[in-house]
Amino acid sequence: MLLKKVGWACGFLVLGLLIATQSFAEMPSGSMATDHLKLSMYYDQQALDLKAKAENWEFAADYYEKFPAEVSGKMNASEHIAHCKAIAADFRKAMKENKELADKHRALVRSGVGP
Repeated sequence: MLLKKVGWACGFLVLGLLIATQSFAEMPSGSMATDHLKLSMYYDQQALDLKAKAENWEFAADYYEKFPAEVSGKMNASEHIAHCKAIAADFRKAMKENKELADKHRALVRSGVGP
């Protein structure tokens, strides 16, 4: 009776090890591809968010160019417009960097190369 229980336990252990080694053998390539795909999607979303922010700041700059009397505070209208355009340019630059990162991760998915 005890020998039968030990036999079953060893059988389950061997079966578990076989399943575990197969899943570990498959994990790196599939997992890396999935990670790169997720990262490309993340960077694409970040690029879209940054594009929207840049457009908002460009809209503000255009608004203040059309209605300079609306500017209040320590800066004059031309300084405020330049400030808005500089912020928009920073967001555009960050958007471009995120698009490039997304493209790199998509290329890694296609090539099957790890990080």
